Amino acid sequence: MKDYYNAKDIQQITGASQSLAYKIIRDLRESFAKKYPNTITIQGKIPIWYFEDVMKNKRVERED
Repeated sequence: MKDYYNAKDIQQITGASQSLAYKIIRDLRESFAKKYPNTITIQGKIPIWYFEDVMKNKRVERED
């Protein structure tokens, strides 16, 4: 199971372009670092739980 989203994941979720996906990650990493100053961030990635909390994207399991 993944712990982080990268730009491709953000693109698929939001429908954003690649450059916008990277901007979203940069902005979220900046706010994450301010909120949790003693944590290490990874360039080009954002924790899934933080992205979903901030963006209010809640995954819904589909029953086929």
